[in-house]
Amino acid sequence: MTSLLDRPALRTPSRFPAASSPPSAEGRRERTPVLRGRGPASGTVGGAPTVVVWHDVAAEDDAAGSLRALVADHAGAAGAVLRDARALAAPGPSGPAGSAGPAGSAGAAEAREALHLCTPAALLADPPRTARSRLLVVTDRPVSEPVWRRALELEAAAVLRLPEDSTRLLSLLGDALRPRQSARIIGVVGGCGGAGASSLAARLAGAAARAGRSSVLIDADPMGGGLDALVEAPELRGACWEDLSGIDAADGEALVAGLPEVDDVRLLVAREDPAPSGMQLDHVLAALNSLTAQVVVDLAPDLVGPAIAHLDRLYVVLPATDHALRATARRLAAWHLPPGGAEAVLRGRGPVSSADVREALHLGVAGRFADSSRGTVPLLDVRRRGADGLARRLAASWDDGR
Repeated sequence: MTSLLDRPALRTPSRFPAASSPPSAEGRRERTPVLRGRGPASGTVGGAPTVVVWHDVAAEDDAAGSLRALVADHAGAAGAVLRDARALAAPGPSGPAGSAGPAGSAGAAEAREALHLCTPAALLADPPRTARSRLLVVTDRPVSEPVWRRALELEAAAVLRLPEDSTRLLSLLGDALRPRQSARIIGVVGGCGGAGASSLAARLAGAAARAGRSSVLIDADPMGGGLDALVEAPELRGACWEDLSGIDAADGEALVAGLPEVDDVRLLVAREDPAPSGMQLDHVLAALNSLTAQVVVDLAPDLVGPAIAHLDRLYVVLPATDHALRATARRLAAWHLPPGGAEAVLRGRGPVSSADVREALHLGVAGRFADSSRGTVPLLDVRRRGADGLARRLAASWDDGR
């Protein structure tokens, strides 16, 4: 079997078409001059490999060794090293387990922060004590009913059978092991139809780019009119949703390099097909997690679920009307967001206040903006106030940790 470590880190040009030089903007108005700031350079974040802890109570026979080797390949492909739980818990040279030494307190600290992968036997006999998001069950055999029940009781993140679920394991590893200085992924969704979410998403991506950050804008609304049309982009050449059927967690750099660029923002849109599916979006966001880019996703209501695990923030945009408030309440009930998982953004004038939003929706209000003048184009026309002013303030708040 070819090791996953041997597979190329970057896709071939035929899989991810390289973005050519920006096409002529003939027919597009001159972009509004703006002042630029400085920000962190784009690219991946270096550092020591992250530890993934392996739990297995079976004897080290050929079958157990084969599964461990396969899991170690996956961990290595995601930039991590696989360590046995027994080794981390073993006594150090200065005393019992948990004491100082290579496998003592350092090993215990590693184990507390690590991602834990365990076999069904270990899950039933001695499951890891870790957060639900840090536990994966991995096997190469059919999964029995007791294993499924125990995994549900412990709220394991996933139960995976290899090699069938190889791509999914890579995606989960890439997501869980992304470094602290990783991509910041912001979701924007309308609380009702015509709320203005796409326009705000484009302005947020533009604000990040003007601050000197690597910025990616993703169109994840299959039924929308297309972000490329919204920003009046010239004819785009480069990767699009139709090219990404086989993307996985190792493809982030290649993906960004292949995306077309409009006004310093990398843009991922569909051309003909109404893409993406929930699975495609999950894989693309997992691939972008390892980069230092600012990623803004314009979400369709049906794709909030697949995206939420990847998002650092979700902005729910709604006009300041009673009708929009009721519609947003219904959507929030369907999304089942975690506490603190979203903030509201109010658009335009109307009878609904920030206090009304907090009381009816149980959401904080990130801000409010006035409707833009007719004919104003996001990314192309940049204003000091209104939606651009709010986008600038929100982008600054990401760096401040607010």
